[in-house]
This record gives sequence, C-alpha cells and structure tokens, in this order.
Amino acid sequence: MADALKLTGVVLRTVDYGESDRVVTLLTAERGKVSAFARAARASRRRFGGALEPFTLLHAEARERRGADLISLESVVVERGFGAIRADLARIACAGYACDLARELVRDAEPHRDLLMVLVEYLARLDAGPARPTALRAYELLALAAAGLMPRLAACALCGEALGREGRHAFDPSHGGALCAGCSPRASPAAPRLAPATIAALARLQQGGLALAEAEPLAPAAGVEAREALSSFVEYHLGSRLPSRKFLDEIGPMLSS
Repeated sequence: MADALKLTGVVLRTVDYGESDRVVTLLTAERGKVSAFARAARASRRRFGGALEPFTLLHAEARERRGADLISLESVVVERGFGAIRADLARIACAGYACDLARELVRDAEPHRDLLMVLVEYLARLDAGPARPTALRAYELLALAAAGLMPRLAACALCGEALGREGRHAFDPSHGGALCAGCSPRASPAAPRLAPATIAALARLQQGGLALAEAEPLAPAAGVEAREALSSFVEYHLGSRLPSRKFLDEIGPMLSS
C-alpha cells in the first residue's frame, strides 16, 4: 500500500530516464533531500508541464512505496519558477551551483529547513537582479552553516585566540577555518592565506547573510581571496570540485561585483 506525501521544495536536479520518464531530486521542507520518479514527465505536459526544471520551487503530491528507493511523483504545482534566472547565463550558473551545493551538503531524507530557506532566498535574489559574487559567498557561508560545517572566522579555529590585524592568516579547511599567527605554521601548505580585512568581511557576511551582501559588496581583492578560500573549504568537505563550480569559474568574468 502506498503512503501519500505532500511536499514543498526546490528541484535540485533532473535526470531523464528511459524514453519519457524523469528522476527528480528535491530539497523539501518535510523530508529533506529526496529522489522522485516522475512517470511520463517528458511525454505529458498535462501532468507536470514545465514544472520539473532545476531551481523551481513547487508543491508536490507523491506516494512512498515501501521497499522502493524512489518515491512516485503524482502531481506538482509551481509556487515560484524564478523565470528571470533562465534568461541570463551568469544567473543560471550561480543557481545551478547553489542547487548542486545544497544537494551535496546533505544526506538523503534528513530535513534541513534552514538550508531550504537559504536556497529559496538566494534564488529569489538572483531572480530579482544580476548575479553578484558577494551574494554567492554569503550563500556558501549560510549553506555550510546550515549543514553543520560553518567555518570559524571570528577567532582562531585551533586555539581560540584573536586573529590579529597584521600579516596574513591561513584559512585551513582541515582545521575548520582561520588560524592566528601562532597557529598558521601548522596549516597545510596548500591552505589559502587571507588578509585580516578579508577574514573580517567574511565574518560579517556569515552573520549578516544575503541582506548584508547587497549592502556591503566585497572589495575586488577581498572578493578574489574569499572565492578561493571558500572554494577550498567546500572542496575539502565534499571531496572534489563540483562540475557546476567549474562552469561557474569559466563564466566568472561575466559576474559583476
């Protein structure tokens, strides 16, 4: 007997299956990350229309079948399609990366309402205006925090002492964040070195989120350092660089600060 489900979430990824079906990965408020089988999704416009596209916020009715890995998607209603994103390559790249990062940071069937809220807020801001690097850095910080992987920026990740305002500090993912001058020699040789101003700006973003990203964009030099630091942090925890991140880097010059 199938159990009925009502879900609200964002489409993170779709994969075509067979001649007409589609497998959809959703980040939902009720069940966290789930995979759903949409039968005849590519053949029937009546059932799903264009709803099963990445970075679409929707309400879904589904059925969970005992013993099956995938739930069965019965119907969907789009709450917000974020259509303006799809008209701009830079915004598409940022939204795709944001969805991929959310997908990789969490395990299946573990609710992460905070992460879903951050993703929806970021997609809404992308939908309303151009892609901006500072907003993407804020999203990365908030997504990491929601997944329990928040980098330590307010004090040394090893000893807890103040970081100081002189020199450059190691930002070591293996130790959980920024290191003070005394602990920096213990960092990996590959760990990025950041100016104190960059670390302070990232700490403010971590607290102020996407609203602060609009009000206080990173200076160009700090933006470059922040991008490399958070990229290394994400890759350390995921074990590899996301293909969507590689694409984002390729179109990077299109992004305004």
